[in-house]
Amino acid sequence: MTIPQRLQLALKQQAALADKGIHFLPIRHHSPACAYAALQSLQQLQPKHILIEAPRSFNRLIADLQHPDSQPPLAVLCQTEIMEANNNAADDEKTEQKQIRTAYYPFCDYSPEWVALRYAPEINAEVEFIDLAWTSQIDHELKTITKQTWQSRSLQQERYLAHSQYLQTLAQKLHCRNHDELWDHLFELKPKLEMHDWQSFFHEVLVWCAMSRLDYEDSVLEADASLIREQCMLQSILECYANNKVTICILTGGFHTLALIEQLAAHLLVEKPKKIKKMKSADQDDQTWLIRYSFDRLDALNGYASGMPSPAFYQRCWQHMIEKAFDDAEQRQALIVELLSDFSRQLRDQQILESSFITVKNATEQAIRLATLRGHYLISRFDLIDACQSSFVKGSLDEGQQAFQSLLKQILSGVRLGQVVQSTQTLPLLAQVYDLAKVHRFKLDETTTKRAKLDVFRNQKHRLRSRFLHLLDFLQVGFAKSVSGPDFLGGGRLHLLFEEWDYAWTPHVEAQLIELSELGSELNTVAVQKLLHIKQTFSQTGQGRSSHLAVQLLIRAALMGLHKQIPILFAEVQQFLPTDPDLDSVIQCGQKLLNLWTGKDFLAFQQQPELKALMQQVIPTALFLLSQLATPPADQQQQILNQVLHLRNLSKQINRVVGGELNYLAQFYNALARLNTEWQKLDVLAGAVDALRFIDGDLTEQDLQQSVQRHFGLGANPEHAVAYLSGMMQSAPELLLRYPAMTQLLNQLLLKWDEAAFVAILPDLRQAFTHFKPKETAAFAEQIAQLNDVSSLDISQYISEVSQAEMLQGVQLNQQLQEFLIERNLQGWLV
Repeated sequence: MTIPQRLQLALKQQAALADKGIHFLPIRHHSPACAYAALQSLQQLQPKHILIEAPRSFNRLIADLQHPDSQPPLAVLCQTEIMEANNNAADDEKTEQKQIRTAYYPFCDYSPEWVALRYAPEINAEVEFIDLAWTSQIDHELKTITKQTWQSRSLQQERYLAHSQYLQTLAQKLHCRNHDELWDHLFELKPKLEMHDWQSFFHEVLVWCAMSRLDYEDSVLEADASLIREQCMLQSILECYANNKVTICILTGGFHTLALIEQLAAHLLVEKPKKIKKMKSADQDDQTWLIRYSFDRLDALNGYASGMPSPAFYQRCWQHMIEKAFDDAEQRQALIVELLSDFSRQLRDQQILESSFITVKNATEQAIRLATLRGHYLISRFDLIDACQSSFVKGSLDEGQQAFQSLLKQILSGVRLGQVVQSTQTLPLLAQVYDLAKVHRFKLDETTTKRAKLDVFRNQKHRLRSRFLHLLDFLQVGFAKSVSGPDFLGGGRLHLLFEEWDYAWTPHVEAQLIELSELGSELNTVAVQKLLHIKQTFSQTGQGRSSHLAVQLLIRAALMGLHKQIPILFAEVQQFLPTDPDLDSVIQCGQKLLNLWTGKDFLAFQQQPELKALMQQVIPTALFLLSQLATPPADQQQQILNQVLHLRNLSKQINRVVGGELNYLAQFYNALARLNTEWQKLDVLAGAVDALRFIDGDLTEQDLQQSVQRHFGLGANPEHAVAYLSGMMQSAPELLLRYPAMTQLLNQLLLKWDEAAFVAILPDLRQAFTHFKPKETAAFAEQIAQLNDVSSLDISQYISEVSQAEMLQGVQLNQQLQEFLIERNLQGWLV
């Protein structure tokens, strides 16, 4: 390969800078080979200063990073606040809103930066982070990139390497699938003896990265802050050298090393050095914390933008690499056998594939032969994957092998979660939640999702665990998700005695807790602040006195165990309910009060006498609002009907709870009877009310038959009749089955309709019968068949792909055909 002249000059400058005691160690992030070579260089050079490419605001965390209790994978979480225009607002209401921009800087055991950090105390070397502050990087991007979709990112991005034309061409020439396989082929598979010659190793890494760098124009690098970051790093290097004049080792991503060598040479290797442009780095504006990180988040195959894929695989490679007892090739072969055996066992345990010792043996031999064929000194990750797919899978690698591929990825990726020392740098909120999670015996050592089953009604410890989970769910930190259990907010599954939750402690959880910490340093305080914020939002949207929303907050507080807030929130429900102007809100409030009553023991709700008194206000308030409604137009009748049905059910349920002489069901029917005569003419409501009154004993069978006869008898309007039927079917569909007289009246009415009327009313008729259950539909069809002296088989419903619109169109066409034949005296054809 011909090395470009610019790179040849840079290599000479690198050697000259090394003579001055400045040693560049160009690395690829999370590379075991780079980490091993870096360790060799530090052991030989014994530098007094180690400079690392990371935001300078991280320097305050160095002591925590070097503490023995901090164990990878872990990361520095960096956040900054910016004011961004609210583009969703109207032009005359343009405002700015605070946005939080987040980035991660992960470390694993085999990160070269981590190796340098942990080895530095052994040689009394000072460590310093030298990159531009995260806040300054964001400020620059906002000025140069007008439109961007934001998401949290890595501060060690390697997208330029992945998209380099040079590296893609080289990968093709060496028959590698991508730049990851190319990197493995050239660097990760070297013998340890070769990596002891760290100068040659980093020489090759610099050439590899520099050739990629030459693919990009300065305008591209300017836009994403690469150039100003390099200016900041240069300034830090010069300051360190000027103040110490001792041996310095500089660990930077290889993509930046070429530019740093060139610029540093322009200052230290010439008689008239260039003036350095002073960079302002907003270190004080960065908010940085050390958090636990995980292998699955670190995996490049999961979308992580820097470093290498399959961290669990490379973790094992690193552990074997730092051992000195065995030969490299033997170590790697033992590792491969260990991985394949584990993979085979899990395939069997999860019933994905049947595998045996022979399969593992074949896969091992396949991996060894692939490595030999490809010229690898060690078996690579790609050799292992190809061997697994070739030996374990019988047939093609199609979608049917998804479980196989997923497990293989999981084995190579891992779910390990790191540990972080508790220190003054740890946010109190984060520390409290982590400690509480351990007290409640949740497993936090890995990021795989686990299932917790809680006996919330009979076990006090489980009840406390439930409150903790509900609290974190309310704060939306992403720790746990409810799978099953009583839903006191929605009113579902209230008969269940157990709750089931899926949970996992992930870096995302810690990031969310850090964002929430601005609301307070204690978990309950943060939850109260969020409750207050929700109440404020209700007020801003004109719902500040909604009884339904108020009782919703009350139940949330009870679920989370915020007992100090319960009397306050309960008083608000007492205040809002009698004056709530929204009928739907009052009905929903009543239903949620019933849910609260059902779960009063589990929710530790101590306001039982007051709760009964409050429920007694629901029906009178709702009936008053119902009486004030104007006669609804046709498009609102269904909404009114739904409210009437809910009110009837609510009246019966509250009656059962409060007992005594109060009869809310009687009040309900009296209120309906007092509605103006225009309401009485609404057929849908009339049918529903008649059915409900009959079921509840407020209407005799004779009165019901008279009403049905009036709507279905001679002279009845088909449209009004079907509307009446629809109301009955929505409130009590079983009446048609229990009382044959109603079925007979309906049948007689249908026989009197001509075909045109039937076709016109058919969609509404079909809609009315959708309230039957399948078995009820079959029973009703049998009744109709008997009334018309036909077999039920003749009127069986056949399911087809024909839509309702297509069926109606067919009926209309058939009707038109019959009329056509009659006009031409061809009635005989109809037989």
